[in-house]
Amino acid sequence: MQLNFFPISFDFDEFQISRTAYSDEALQELRRNHNRTHSFFRNGDDIYISNSGNNDAVEIGNNVTKSVFSDHTITSSLVKHIFFRTFKQRFVSYTPVDFYPFRFFSSKNTDDLIHDLLPANLQGRIAYKKLIEVQLRLANINGQKQFGFIINIKRNWIFDKSCSDLQAEGYDLKGVEVLHCEVMPGLNNILAPNEEFIGTILAVDGQSATVSTNEGEVNFPLDELFIKKTKFNIAKYLDFSIGTETTNSILNRIESKRSEIYNTKNLYNEINSTAKHLFTGRLDGAKVLFENSDGFCFTVQDTPLAIANTFELKTPTFIFDPAGTKTNSTSPDMGLTNFGPYDSISFDTKSPTVMCICHRENRGYFSDFLGSLKDGIANSSFFKKGLMKKYELQDLIYNINQLSSFDLSEYLRIISAWDEAKPDLAIIEIPSEFKRLADNDNPYYKLKAKLLSLEIPVQYVSTDKVKAYNEYILNSIALQIYAKLGGTPWVLPSQKSVDREIIIGIGHSWMRQNQYKGAEQSKVVGITTFLSSDGQYLLGDKVKDVPFENYFTELLSSLTYSFNRLEKEQGWAEGDTVRLIFHIFKPIKNTEFDVISQFIKNNTKYKIKFAFVTISKSHPHLLFEPTQLGISGKGAYIPNRASNVFLDSETCIVQMFGPKELKTARQGMSTPIQIRIRTPQGNYDNNELDALLYYDLTYIVQQIFSFTYLSWRSFLPGEQPATMLYSNLISKLLSKMRNVSGWDADHLNYSLKRKKWFL
Repeated sequence: MQLNFFPISFDFDEFQISRTAYSDEALQELRRNHNRTHSFFRNGDDIYISNSGNNDAVEIGNNVTKSVFSDHTITSSLVKHIFFRTFKQRFVSYTPVDFYPFRFFSSKNTDDLIHDLLPANLQGRIAYKKLIEVQLRLANINGQKQFGFIINIKRNWIFDKSCSDLQAEGYDLKGVEVLHCEVMPGLNNILAPNEEFIGTILAVDGQSATVSTNEGEVNFPLDELFIKKTKFNIAKYLDFSIGTETTNSILNRIESKRSEIYNTKNLYNEINSTAKHLFTGRLDGAKVLFENSDGFCFTVQDTPLAIANTFELKTPTFIFDPAGTKTNSTSPDMGLTNFGPYDSISFDTKSPTVMCICHRENRGYFSDFLGSLKDGIANSSFFKKGLMKKYELQDLIYNINQLSSFDLSEYLRIISAWDEAKPDLAIIEIPSEFKRLADNDNPYYKLKAKLLSLEIPVQYVSTDKVKAYNEYILNSIALQIYAKLGGTPWVLPSQKSVDREIIIGIGHSWMRQNQYKGAEQSKVVGITTFLSSDGQYLLGDKVKDVPFENYFTELLSSLTYSFNRLEKEQGWAEGDTVRLIFHIFKPIKNTEFDVISQFIKNNTKYKIKFAFVTISKSHPHLLFEPTQLGISGKGAYIPNRASNVFLDSETCIVQMFGPKELKTARQGMSTPIQIRIRTPQGNYDNNELDALLYYDLTYIVQQIFSFTYLSWRSFLPGEQPATMLYSNLISKLLSKMRNVSGWDADHLNYSLKRKKWFL
């Protein structure tokens, strides 16, 4: 197995570097006077200097001795600057897009997917091209500290015609989304202009435009404005410039090439080819020596780092009764078929009433669908027993209602006319077209908001699935329905060595006025879900939008409320050890640490240990397995599920989707999940906190891996653990329903609190 990490070699453990005292004025003056031959970067209260131009006549600062690894932040900055200058010296015609992450576009026309489809006057000015990204990382793999460059390759749009050019062509600029591009002082032809998304053009007057921004209406020269490089904006210009037919050919070319572009084997070869180009000589193939005039130098390995699994991740055992005697170690679906659900004895909705709504023209199809959902398919391998017998229900009571059209008013008419006792669930047919509607006008969200306000969970089924269902579709829908009714299909083994353990998923999403520069992030939505160590969904905490300045107080309040509720329900005793594992998509600086520190101070009756863990796909690491030939034409070069490596004592990457989990070859590269135990960042002063932190990365990674088998949207394992999946699903749905008239998230804080209404 290989990591897209190319190790850096140093021939020394210590090095000398010049430094001088930092001030903004001093740094600006040094760059202004010596930027051609020297690099300057700040670290703490000092400015460090790298002489890269053989200009020994200039003496700046005093020499100090630093350690490559002990002073790794200084080493890192020095490596970045030397790499940048060496690149510019070797590849004079390239203008990098960014200093860090270091990014540049390929210059080859063959790396532009649309070059041959454009007329000569647009070739190169508009392109869909290979973008190479290089990041520096310090890793500690298998106990060996090493710096290395991580290489990634993406495809991005290029559009270098300014709004001044577009106006000269007669293109209508009114309402166009624009970027303001500004060349940084002293960086002309060295680094691409800085781009900021500022707003939309209101009017054009001569060679200037009035732009609606978050600072009001502002005038900009047209030659400093460029259209925002989105597929929609560029396609609109191309329609104007070369016609709809050619534009469609261009967009179809890009779409048809996606499986080839993101083919893992192709990506692996491209990354390796790029590494050889960057790190070895063009003619002799010898390693390039990256160096400055002060004697700091390094070389870079041109092949990716070979690694092995750090440890064996195990598929969990699935448990189907509270005594733990009914288990299956390979398939939750098989266990459920053989044993029934975990909470069969205690589940109290044994004869659920279901409000069913379908279009009158599809009544026959819908009735067949409901019948098969209830009683199963006789010759099926996976859904022979049906929802009722598989989940050990006593009955499933359907009440079918017909629509004359798929208008929202028709759905609401049926719901308003319902005069029976409140149903336990709604199963509703919707047309596939709903997916293509804007959120604000989409009946999907308006209808869901209406039913959830009545505390009725809903299961949508598209017309396409109603007419062409199969055992796999029915099996997944039945699983979701049982969870939405409040059931627990299966659990996982819990750790007996811990007195109490709660896994808490914390999600948050920003509410912003728009995406323009300067948009205020006025509110933050905190979503908290609680699971026991065996994976049981205990409850979802109160859902509330709060201003950011109140986020700390609200998070502390909601955490305290739920903690107090759980300690009563589960009979905790004073002196118990309680381990809290927090799963977070992205921390808000050190806010969460402040919350937990205060929370622990308020709960002295228990011995509390905790860990904050981020789980993310927003990282540059990729795993490759060149010996993997793939399965049924898919998954070549992708490691098997559960492949993993510790990047350091706090960070692990895990391949969640291997060849077996990929549905089609079009899915392309499957990126691993990064799991990281978070510690406070910067100069965080809290001496009491360190003793409370839990650092067992192996335990945490195994637990997260096990929790990927608990989505209850499907029997197949997912990429995210249930904690994060649930929080993200809730957050996404709430953001969609926020603008629905009359919607109030407080409706979710009562009878739906323990039900998986969001699946």
